[in-house]
Parts: sequence; C-alpha cells; structure tokens
Amino acid sequence: MDSVTGGIVVVVLLVAVAVYLLIRSRDGEASTVAEQAADGLTVRRPDAEFHIVSNSAVVTFDVPLPSGGADPVLRDLLLHQAAELMRDRKQRGQPLDGIDSIKVNAKQAGAVAQVGTIELTELNELPEVAMPMRLARTVAEDHDLLRTLEDSDSTKVAPTGDTTALDQLAPIGSDLRLTAGIEAGLRSLGIDPEAMTVTDLGLGLLELAGYRMTEKGDGSYVATGGGRTSYVSFVAHADGSYPELEAGAITSFLIRFSTAGTDRGLLITDKFGPYLVYEKERSNPNCRFITRERLQAFVDSIALS
Repeated sequence: MDSVTGGIVVVVLLVAVAVYLLIRSRDGEASTVAEQAADGLTVRRPDAEFHIVSNSAVVTFDVPLPSGGADPVLRDLLLHQAAELMRDRKQRGQPLDGIDSIKVNAKQAGAVAQVGTIELTELNELPEVAMPMRLARTVAEDHDLLRTLEDSDSTKVAPTGDTTALDQLAPIGSDLRLTAGIEAGLRSLGIDPEAMTVTDLGLGLLELAGYRMTEKGDGSYVATGGGRTSYVSFVAHADGSYPELEAGAITSFLIRFSTAGTDRGLLITDKFGPYLVYEKERSNPNCRFITRERLQAFVDSIALS
C-alpha cells in the first residue's frame, strides 16, 4: 500500500469513527431529552428493599405515605420507579424468568402498605410505566434561582403587629398548599409534608427543582445549578421563641454569605420577616430572605418553573 492510499484509508477510518460517535452522542441526547421532556417526575429514586415472593418481585420503598394511603400521583410515581428499578436489575444481568408481577409497597406509620401492582403481560419483558407529571428537571443554564422569587408575593413581609402577639407557630406544613406533584416529590425524597421542618421543605424543593445540594458542615448548603451557585441557610422557629426573624440572624447570614464565595445568598425560615429584610435585600440584591409569609410563593415558584 503506497503512502497516498494509506492516507486515504486513515481519513476514511477517522470519518467513520467520527460519524459513529456523533450517532451515539445524538442517540444519548435524544434519550436524555425524551426523559426530561416526558410528562412525569424525574426525582431521584427513593431507597427500596427488593425480594422475590413466589412469582412476584416485591419492591418496598422507604417513602412516608399519607394517612389515607398513596394518592394517584404518588402511586403512579412509585409504580414508575419500581419498573425502572427492575429494568436496571435486568440490564445488570438479573433474569425475570418466572416473575409475572411487581408488587409495590411503601412505609406507612411504621408498617408496610401496598401501593399497587404491575402485571408483566409479556414473558421476561417490563412494561413502560409513565410518569404522572413533569416536575423536577435539570436546571436550565439561564435559570436564576432568585429571579423567580421577585414577584410581589415572594417579596412581602408581615406587618409587625401581625407577628409580635404570636408566641407559637403552627407546623409549616399546615400553612402551605402543596400540589399533588410537589407532595409526591417530597415524599419520594423521604420527607413527610405533615411533619417536615423548614429545612426539610427547603432542601426538598431545591432538589426537586434540579439543584445539586452540597452541605457545608455548619448547617448551611450550596445549591448548584443553572451555571450559578447559591449559599443557602436555614433558621427554624423553636416553640415559645420570638416568631419574627431576629436582626442577629440576618446579620450572621450576611456575614457568612460574604465569605461563602457563591453568586447568590438565600435564607429560608419559618419565622416571619421584619421590615429589616426589605432594607437588606435592597442594599444587597444578590440575597433573598424566604420568610414564613413568602414560603407559599417559593413553593409555587418551584411547582410552576
């Protein structure tokens, strides 16, 4: 083979490899886009126990069910997650021979409750179980966590007279309206909306919105997504304590944010917000205080974003 012919062969091989990689890349992109654009939740799969009983695969998720049992959205989410768990096991080489159904359970008041059953109508084949609705996704590159909170509801604070007479606040879950998708998503993360703390709520919502949460070790976190980082801190109300966010907590947050090296700062609390919050947000527009009277707008911004 002369040098010219050899060069042509090399070029042809390089082109073939490039085409192959491009096709693989497009296939991968198409698969990812289809998954993210599907009408369903894409929250991470909850922890589960798995075993075989007779001809059934039994999957028990570590998910707190509501007292009345799984609603249709949570049920469909867990059935989908069970089917995908079995699909993963099959891809790793575990056969489905002899299995004709998948029984899906979850935790309820310390016991195990049945959620539903997936019938395998075709031998050794898993059905596609659709997601109930789209909720969580990878954060878009141009997404701005704080910009979504700039409407009137999420920037208001309570008049001082509405808060100073209060010495006890109801659990935060009792004051919020959650969509079925948000509630199902929180439960799939192991968070019980009926007993959650403000930290549970904030971390759960940010994860459902597609942010990657990293704990800093002092009770604060860094939320990464959309090409930006946000320092996230929590202040929980203790029974019998003053119901309004104290000036000292605001100052401490601003100092810690100034050394965090993040683009944004977010303080989330189930206490009410004093007027001082307005002043600090005006002087530092990279900070936002999600106080009790702003939490519903925060929930809604995650559900609708």
